[in-house]
Amino acid sequence: MATVLIRRRAAGVLGVLVAVLALPHSRSQSAMAQANGPVPDEMVACELLIVGGGLAGTATAYESLLAGRTVCMTELTDWVGGQISSQGTSALDEARRQRALLFYAEGYKELRSRIANFYGMLNPGRCWVSVSCFLPRDAHHILSEMLRDAARQGGGELKWFPSTVVKDLTISADGRMIESAIAIQHTPAVGAPPLNTERLSETLIDSYRYEDSERFTKAVIQFVPSVSDHSAGPADWYVVEATETGEVIALSGVPYRLGLDARSPLNPSSPTETGDPYCTQGFTYTFAMARTAEAQPQLAPPYYQQYEPYFSYERRRDNDDYFDYVFTYRRIAAPEPRPEGNQFGVSKVAPGDISMQNWTWGNDYRPGTAADNFI
Repeated sequence: MATVLIRRRAAGVLGVLVAVLALPHSRSQSAMAQANGPVPDEMVACELLIVGGGLAGTATAYESLLAGRTVCMTELTDWVGGQISSQGTSALDEARRQRALLFYAEGYKELRSRIANFYGMLNPGRCWVSVSCFLPRDAHHILSEMLRDAARQGGGELKWFPSTVVKDLTISADGRMIESAIAIQHTPAVGAPPLNTERLSETLIDSYRYEDSERFTKAVIQFVPSVSDHSAGPADWYVVEATETGEVIALSGVPYRLGLDARSPLNPSSPTETGDPYCTQGFTYTFAMARTAEAQPQLAPPYYQQYEPYFSYERRRDNDDYFDYVFTYRRIAAPEPRPEGNQFGVSKVAPGDISMQNWTWGNDYRPGTAADNFI
């Protein structure tokens, strides 16, 4: 999920989809903040507020820093990079023709180059789903370094707010402008375990509450526009929706639709004539697994037999090499030396290999109906 609306003076920001509301703030921000919640612990000004530090948010920050802008970026987790870092699916998804022509944005080409320089090769995991599979933590460090270098090169400033969520927005009287954003940053409470010890599903609701808890100590931050020269237009800032769930779209009241649009002259390839709000991309529960030198027998849970047939519809499974084929699909670490290849044209799995599992149907959730749907 990401956005676009670019101010003329900062053209070139990357992104997709919709939704930026922003412009001047004219009323008392503190008074409005008190009406909507606690008095902020800190007020931070910026030219762009990017909500969400995934790939789209990082790309937006990168280009904006090169353009010399002051950028605030919040992120629910403490890593930048989204899909290739905190979400674990650290494989670059590229089309063959695009790759042959190197037809990429400059920032993306820089990312590819830095991955290759970091590892001494573009594909340290020797996966076959992509030309580059790597460790998620390394993606965070590489992207963080790119942002620091962009700030130095372009004269911009990055104000980075990890473990931070936007809780509320102050909207102008006419409903057309975001005048400030109220966010909550959480750190471990005294005696609490480190961040990310628990599952996101266990901590998410707590992250969006103002009150301190046994788990988190909270700081309330109010983001406001920087005072700027109006000669290039009326806007003081842009608020960029780059979360995975579109939460700023919902908070700001921007109209939106889910699922598939109906087939039309503007959308001729849609598979439905009426539209389908429940047909969204599947949710995938990724997990990493390592090959160990000794077998680690696992007890099958009681529901295993029910779901085992859905392991894969893509290949036959009646040979010894099939599991190597699945394991190496998104193998993100493959220490030397490499063993010989198997009948599928991929190297065999060796102790020390790590694979991020994201296999069609195997760990995808795809009901997509009104009766059984996440949205």
